[in-house]
Amino acid sequence: MAENEEAWSVSNLLSFLKNTVEGAVGTCRVVGEVSGCRQPSSGHIYFTLKDENAQLSCVLYRFRAGLFTAHLKEGMLVQLTGTPTVWEGRGSLQFIVSYVKEAGVGSLQQQFEALKEKLRAEGLFAQERKRKLPRYPQTVGLVTSATGAVIQDMRHRLEQRAPWIRAYLLPVPVQGKGAELKLADALRRWSEPEKHGLPAVDYIIIARGGGSQEDLNCFNQEILARAIAACSVPVVSAVGHETDFTIADFVSDLRAPTPTAAIELTTPDAQALHAMLRETETRLRHTLRHGLEKARLQLRVLESGALRHPLDLLAPHVQRIDMFQEGLINSTKRRLTHALHTLDLYHSRINIPRLFAIAERGQERLVATRQKIAMQLHIVLNRRRSALDLLEQRLLAVSPHHALQRGFALVYDKEGSLVKRAIEAPAQLRIQFVDGDIDAINLDRSKE
Repeated sequence: MAENEEAWSVSNLLSFLKNTVEGAVGTCRVVGEVSGCRQPSSGHIYFTLKDENAQLSCVLYRFRAGLFTAHLKEGMLVQLTGTPTVWEGRGSLQFIVSYVKEAGVGSLQQQFEALKEKLRAEGLFAQERKRKLPRYPQTVGLVTSATGAVIQDMRHRLEQRAPWIRAYLLPVPVQGKGAELKLADALRRWSEPEKHGLPAVDYIIIARGGGSQEDLNCFNQEILARAIAACSVPVVSAVGHETDFTIADFVSDLRAPTPTAAIELTTPDAQALHAMLRETETRLRHTLRHGLEKARLQLRVLESGALRHPLDLLAPHVQRIDMFQEGLINSTKRRLTHALHTLDLYHSRINIPRLFAIAERGQERLVATRQKIAMQLHIVLNRRRSALDLLEQRLLAVSPHHALQRGFALVYDKEGSLVKRAIEAPAQLRIQFVDGDIDAINLDRSKE
């Protein structure tokens, strides 16, 4: 670059690169595996297309996304049609997708499905082998990264819900090559806490935040799955977001959709416990107070000597029951007598022959009405039929075919148009009679 050559601005350089890439490549097709797929509230879909050696940022805009039946998801192998460009906002290469075609399952997804089927066949996902978590735990072991928002969110939620539970952190990497070995080793060490100088815990939570399929790949490894199955204490898997599923989720004793949800699912709520204890205390106090009052009453009765026999206490109540029974029987009899009297009164007022006479007169009026309607319909139909016949006669009178039957003929030129005046008649004519057509020559025109 010469000393006097003008320097490019960032905007100008990126604009030049954008035009160069779009002009040199244009529309093309590319095949790869979908990763890191996300769709914000705008409706546009952002994802990464990758193979074994490289990756490419892609965007599928909302107005095109609804045109395709293939729904993009992690691990899907797709063939994309679109245009590569340079996004000037970040100075990054981007592929603008115009068409999506499903091409199969990506390699990571294939590995995931194969291992999932293998462990399922061995019974590691069976519901009967999953252990119940303690209802009121006192300790919990956290296997996750010591840095980041996940551990802070879990500790904060634990302090809100159950501050008496002691939480112990065993920090491990939760992403990258070899992370599954560290995770599996942490579970093996907590299976024998005394041997490895760790405190005993009631259950373990392995956790990490959301990420792409590659980020969560360490939780899809066989060594970690078998470590979860062999762990001596219950294991809760809290990996990624609610829509993310890993092999660890299927093997663990409980799957939580998020790390904070793992705390909520495995710990009692302190406020709810306090409310329950207050309610239990109130019930106990009421029961004790009632029992003491009853004991005092019995003691006073025994001390006074008024109670000669336990059944004497029931005598007033027995008499009261007899009185209520007699009153109920008398009341029922009075109501029954009144109902029978009312029924006899209604029966005497009903005149059966008069009802039959009314019904017969109504039926006669109905028959007469039907006959009247039928007669009026007949008259109307005759009038309409006569009018139709008159219209038919008028149409026949002006019909060209009717004129032919009366001896007239129709003259046409060779194009089939009707000739109305002699002066308009061409040299060649076609004349239509009632029984057929003939060709004719106009002598006046032929001489010309």
